[in-house]
Amino acid sequence: MHGKQTVNFSGWNSLAEVLEQRAKEHPERIAFFYEDETGQAVEWTYGELDARSRGIAAYLAGQCEVGDRALLVYPPGLEFIAAFFGCLYAGVLPVPATYPKPRRPMPRLDAIATDCQPRLVLTHSSVLSGLCLEEQSAVLSSISWESTDEISGAAGSEYCRVERKPEDLAFLQYTSGSTAEPRGVMISHGNLLHNLEAICEGFAIDTKSEKLTAGVFWLPAYHDMGLIGGILCPLYSGGSCHLLAPTTFLRSPIRWLELLSATGAEISGSPNFGYEYVVQKTTPQQREALDLRHWRFAFCGAEPIHPGTLEDFASAFAESGFRSSTFYPCYGLAEVTLLATGGKGPAEPLILSVDRQELRKHRAALVESSHSRAVRLVSCGSPRNGNRVEIVDPQSCVACDEGQVGEIWIQGGSVARGYWNRESLNRETFGSSLAGENSSDFLRTGDLGFFSGGELFVTGRRKDVIIIRGRNHYPHDIERTAQRAHEAVDLGTAFSIAGDREEQLVVVHQIRREHRKADMDEVLRCMRTSIVDEHELDPQAIVLIRPVSLPITSSGKVQRSLCREQFLAGDLSVVAEWKKPLEGEASEGTDEKPAALAKPGFLEELPQLETQRLTTEVEEWLVTWLSDRAGLQPGTMQRSTPFAELGIDSLTAVEISQEMDQVLGLRLPPMVIWSCPTVEELSVYLVEQLMISHVKPVDD
Repeated sequence: MHGKQTVNFSGWNSLAEVLEQRAKEHPERIAFFYEDETGQAVEWTYGELDARSRGIAAYLAGQCEVGDRALLVYPPGLEFIAAFFGCLYAGVLPVPATYPKPRRPMPRLDAIATDCQPRLVLTHSSVLSGLCLEEQSAVLSSISWESTDEISGAAGSEYCRVERKPEDLAFLQYTSGSTAEPRGVMISHGNLLHNLEAICEGFAIDTKSEKLTAGVFWLPAYHDMGLIGGILCPLYSGGSCHLLAPTTFLRSPIRWLELLSATGAEISGSPNFGYEYVVQKTTPQQREALDLRHWRFAFCGAEPIHPGTLEDFASAFAESGFRSSTFYPCYGLAEVTLLATGGKGPAEPLILSVDRQELRKHRAALVESSHSRAVRLVSCGSPRNGNRVEIVDPQSCVACDEGQVGEIWIQGGSVARGYWNRESLNRETFGSSLAGENSSDFLRTGDLGFFSGGELFVTGRRKDVIIIRGRNHYPHDIERTAQRAHEAVDLGTAFSIAGDREEQLVVVHQIRREHRKADMDEVLRCMRTSIVDEHELDPQAIVLIRPVSLPITSSGKVQRSLCREQFLAGDLSVVAEWKKPLEGEASEGTDEKPAALAKPGFLEELPQLETQRLTTEVEEWLVTWLSDRAGLQPGTMQRSTPFAELGIDSLTAVEISQEMDQVLGLRLPPMVIWSCPTVEELSVYLVEQLMISHVKPVDD
């Protein structure tokens, strides 16, 4: 048994009471700083946040009943936080959702709305100004969309919040990734308070101390780590929080660490991907200018934690004052609110080497790190605030001995109430009993792991979920997208394989017998385009195989694990395949400007230039420039080729927009490629911006 169930809410019944008390005690204390993509900053005190939240709550009281749901669809910024607490004050359930990209369908938002049936959608006026609701689904277009930044706060001055109890629901946290069957985790106020106390225990934060803690975070607010770890935990502890837009981090990851350095903040964190990304995208000169000595807790979770990533980061930023003992590896999931296990205070990460062959037999046999079959695993700590974690044989439901690999089961005050409108699934997932015990309230995570010396080591994926860059991707969603991409595509599967630092997506599908003579290059191109467009994820490989060659069970279920093994062994019956070029195979491209922009005196000539001629030059330049970066053969890309066809996912789109900033001397929106999804459209936009800005391009 690991952990003992306790409750410590510091006397609060709801999260709304926490903000109310903070605002009464410290109305002038800065609660949140936010830096937008242009570098402009805004700050709110606890008193200001309380007032904004009450104004929104007063409005909601006239529109909703207690218990109604409200979708929160916001760009990065502080308005989301006011809307979230406005809902809590009014007894309405906030449902955080992803920010919609311009001119794009919103299948995930549509699925969430269909599932939770919200009374309204709360958003920012900037979203409504660029959103064409009549082009969205019937569900989304039929709901009332309200801009909370335009709601007057006058009515809120007299508003009294709705009293809530610990067992009452606080919000719905939809698990990331799935668009077909979204699952809304029902988080109660008690769950939130219990888990926030667990986080403070792990981070050694005394919520009753007058010593202020500060954090810096860039994770999106609709993500459980971004919301609970980056927004609610600082507020719960009475500290201050500095927030960056996620696209700011993607465009310039050094800004994350610069803000940590400038503020002397003690707490920050990221999925494994973030640490790897900032090492790749920073220079020794940038690192030398940082002072990270104040950073006490660098939490890492939300995806497999690679020992090499931690070591590379610690080595790269040692000259900045970063200490490897600052790392805080942890394990968590939305179904347990956020944190399940972690250390108690800072400590050097514990890394064990186990035998890969024995691990397949569900035994964790320790070996030397130099052993040929060694697999290095990072400890995720132990249960916090009395949560109980057991390793269980999933068939017999008997608790495993130390060193034996089994399914991770969790019990305690942080475990959520279940999934919204999923009674059958809730009994299966949230209502399990250990053999020999009467209680039936264990959460079956589906993850695999073992205990060693009281420390949890996670060894396996949660069922078949693919986690890349901290986001969950469900195989059946990707498989459905691939099959619909072209009429020649039949049954298939999607799975992940280990990359150097993160998982890589592989998609394998059969070709329909009647389409065996189809243009396979076109089929592969359509599949890749659809996957990138719908899931913002570029596959590492797409493989088309012969009809009736996909491994399936006797009951007709695809054997994903066996298909993965066959792919790695080269045993698939391949008809055609596409693989992403290895790093270094693609052309490094050119940073030369379009001819007209490179001419001396361009700034003076710009107003007189013929717009169409300049647009044509920019088009020709973009085709060459983007083809270089996508590793395409000359002539493959045309002016009307969708960028998704080139594998330009959300991260690549931000990186490319930053490169265009530097070459053209413009300050482009991070997601301009989503708004202008072809060379033809993007070139028109770029010329318009050049004509408006008259900014001299950056010198080569």
